[in-house]
Amino acid sequence: MEFTELADYPLPAGTVTEWIPVTSATNVWVSDDRALSHLHEEHCLRSGGSAGGESSWLGTIFEILLPFDERAVRTTLRRWMARHDAFRTTAVTDARQSRFVRYTCRADEVRVTARHVGHLRSGTRVYQHLSDFFGTRLSPTEWPHCLVATVSDSGATGGPGFLLVFGADHSVMDAYSMMLAISEIQRIYRTVLTEAPLELPEVGSYIDFGADDRAVGSAMTVDHPAVQHWQRYLRHGGGRFPAFPLPIAPRAAERPGNSGRGASRRRPAHRGTLHQSGLSSWVLTARQAEQLQARSRAAGHSTQSAVFAALAAAHRVLIGPQPLRCAMPVHTRHAPEHAHAMGWYVGLLPLEIDPTGAETLDTLLARTTAAIDATKSLARYPFPRIAALLGSTAVPRFVVSYVDVRFVPDAAQWQQWGVRPLRSGEQSDDEVYLWIARSPGGIAVSARFPSNEVAAANVHRFINTFTAMLSTVATRGALADRRTDVAPAAG
Repeated sequence: MEFTELADYPLPAGTVTEWIPVTSATNVWVSDDRALSHLHEEHCLRSGGSAGGESSWLGTIFEILLPFDERAVRTTLRRWMARHDAFRTTAVTDARQSRFVRYTCRADEVRVTARHVGHLRSGTRVYQHLSDFFGTRLSPTEWPHCLVATVSDSGATGGPGFLLVFGADHSVMDAYSMMLAISEIQRIYRTVLTEAPLELPEVGSYIDFGADDRAVGSAMTVDHPAVQHWQRYLRHGGGRFPAFPLPIAPRAAERPGNSGRGASRRRPAHRGTLHQSGLSSWVLTARQAEQLQARSRAAGHSTQSAVFAALAAAHRVLIGPQPLRCAMPVHTRHAPEHAHAMGWYVGLLPLEIDPTGAETLDTLLARTTAAIDATKSLARYPFPRIAALLGSTAVPRFVVSYVDVRFVPDAAQWQQWGVRPLRSGEQSDDEVYLWIARSPGGIAVSARFPSNEVAAANVHRFINTFTAMLSTVATRGALADRRTDVAPAAG
């Protein structure tokens, strides 16, 4: 499962149709006293409370290997959106209370309209249209928060099928939701088109989850153990989140604004103005991933621990004996009713793995498992609330996510369907994100990082070292210093 930008997908020419949720009347939205989650509210605040301009979104593109039928697509999307209350809620600024309040509408008030764009003669034109469609229309404060498009008559599927791509604002969707949506849309469409039986699990309310999250956060004080843990963690970096361990900025003489030869005369207006580059690659085959799992279990640990142990080992090879420190997103779908719901169910852990003295795989695995277990309980306490209690405006800079999506419904069909999870482009000059995903095809790593040669060289260097270490653990069940197998740092 490679998490990439839409620009990296080989889009075909074809007939583009936009599918836009609308309400049956203007007065269907009613005030809802269930509060936004702390994460949802922070996201709205960061957007400035207004729509317009380039937005940050995520989504998925895949093939439906059945004939394109406009009525069936419309019915499918209406049923899918009616199933999840995340698609029927929005946040509105309440100027009197200086906060965001929730408005919702009933499922039967939402319908889906088709806007026929027409046949676009090249994949480039299709990309430009879809990029603009999602990038300028999605916002956490302007409904709808999820949009869909289809590309039909393209010949991309090798048969009567068509491409479907959806984009959503992060406030109503996380990475796991993206994966769940594939099976749901496929199954509903097949049912609508063929009248086959529909089997989907029950789902709970994302709106209720937000209210519960708000209650948990509101009950916290600065003396709460979770707040104290985060305070100690951030204090280590002078109040900032850990940075990527290798250099990711050009040398001073090469930075924009310097007068050296070849230097640009433009200076970024503010932090975070650089567009980010990305990469995505498979690091273990399905068979190698099974070997990694077997070796981890034999030592009494999980595959997740093996992955982070390999990261810590790579860090030690490249940096030295210092601990690996990063922010680690984890899911918060702990209640059964939220397991298949659309929404943003994500917590954040302050991870620190100290590899000092861990010379064997078993020792490093134990050290890694202990580090993850020591912070696992913090996920249920919303970090935006913790940051507010600490008076912190710190933003994660080095983030590593691990997910196992092999057991998401119909994951075995993803390769046949040409599934590709998508993220919008981002701008930042100091953020490095790694997404490590285990799927039926094996283990893949996707990354985003600042668009400059130093960052590109060092992120590749780190991932290459990690890949070599992970492969060694999977095949030999041991740690090895693969320093000589890794290209030297640039510059």
